[in-house]
Amino acid sequence: MNILAADTSTQILSLALLTESSYEERLVDGHFSHSEDLLPEIEAMLKRAGMELKDLELLIVSKGPGSFTGLRIGMASMKGISSALSIPLVSVPTLDATAEAVGFYPNAILSVIDARKKRFYLSMKKGGEYIIADRDGDENDVLPYLKKEKEPVLVTGPDALLFAEKIAKVDDAIPLRIDAEAPRNLSKALIALGLEKYRMKGADDIGEGPVYIRRSDAEEALEKKIMERKQSGM
Repeated sequence: MNILAADTSTQILSLALLTESSYEERLVDGHFSHSEDLLPEIEAMLKRAGMELKDLELLIVSKGPGSFTGLRIGMASMKGISSALSIPLVSVPTLDATAEAVGFYPNAILSVIDARKKRFYLSMKKGGEYIIADRDGDENDVLPYLKKEKEPVLVTGPDALLFAEKIAKVDDAIPLRIDAEAPRNLSKALIALGLEKYRMKGADDIGEGPVYIRRSDAEEALEKKIMERKQSGM
């Protein structure tokens, strides 16, 4: 099966192309320049594999949480390819893929992405089961769960080191392991999870879109403006 996977949820662009006879993955730190990098990188990978877009049989994309702009670019681009060429599309939660990429770790895995404003998108799993489901939080939100773990928790994701440092400032007695290879290419994990989802549930509905968890700055600004108008009687 010819499968293309892409993650645009952070400043790192992760791509992978799996074909019947080859596999290639790319990790591009474009500092959120996904609108410029995504399609040219896909075209280059296909060319190296001797393929065209029409030869793809499944598209997989990360659905968030993560960068609002990055997720929109990734989802819109993959939906465009899917719609134009009638290729099924499956979306996978970003933090699930982050944990899957280090699924060999036998103890609890804490996946984190910097959400700015001193907050993080995070989830915590053990044995494939959620200890903390995807949420927008900080180091204090995870401390009670970390303290229950008898073995060191692996902190992974593009901002693993930053989050581990914040935890250490609050309680340096908590045993943690930091993923030394973060940020990892998530596309191989996306392929594994996306293919499983496709086989069990089929392609996404056309209306399925990114998962943001937190409202965007524009949405918060609009709500603030509406509240100010109500208070002023306008």
